[in-house]
Amino acid sequence: MESDSSRDTYGHYLQAFRLKAALSVEAVSKQTKIATHCLNAMEADDHAQLPPRPYVKSFIRSYAKAVGANADVALNLYLTDLERQAMTRQQRLKRQAKLSILRRTLLTIGIITSILLIVRYTDLFLDPEPPPDPALPQEDRLPPPATPAAQTDADPLMPVMVSEKLRLKVVAVEQTWLKVIVDGQNTRSYDLKPEERLELEGTRNFNLMIGNATGLQIFLNERPVKIYGSSGQVVSLKIP
Repeated sequence: MESDSSRDTYGHYLQAFRLKAALSVEAVSKQTKIATHCLNAMEADDHAQLPPRPYVKSFIRSYAKAVGANADVALNLYLTDLERQAMTRQQRLKRQAKLSILRRTLLTIGIITSILLIVRYTDLFLDPEPPPDPALPQEDRLPPPATPAAQTDADPLMPVMVSEKLRLKVVAVEQTWLKVIVDGQNTRSYDLKPEERLELEGTRNFNLMIGNATGLQIFLNERPVKIYGSSGQVVSLKIP
């Protein structure tokens, strides 16, 4: 019989002895006075269909005696099965509790994050920037950004090593008039047509007034001088 006692549940253990004794459930019920549905529940290890534990222990002893099984072995298997089910139930409850805590934590984090985002965007879109405090001393206020200086018509000429003489070459590409002051003294006026040329010499500088900004090409000591302006625009240059 020891090999039969190795079964994992008391229900299988008792059922094996009943079948070995060639007894039906009804026959065992008639002999033990235990209802057939209780005997079937015991063999199926269905604790939910059985009465409280003290009654079940009495049923197991009566069943074991009727089929020739060892009642102590059957009771030990029954108690072991109860402990296993209790542990399984506790583990399931612990897992459910952990999942519940995790869900609540995630929900709380989501709510806090949503509130922070709402507050952030409310500050960005609804709260205007406060005006400067008039009580601050004048020196503590930042000055307004400086306005970039307007570009003059003439491009500043790259520094030129001044030699004894400055040579200015003027080539007309369109009809224009030209007024030149050499070294701040000699004033000369010209009415130039396309392809006409002038060559002037000085020692300090040339002041030019051109009647057509696109009408001339100018070279100082063979270096081109940039002229800013549009066709027909009057511009002034000081070279260098």
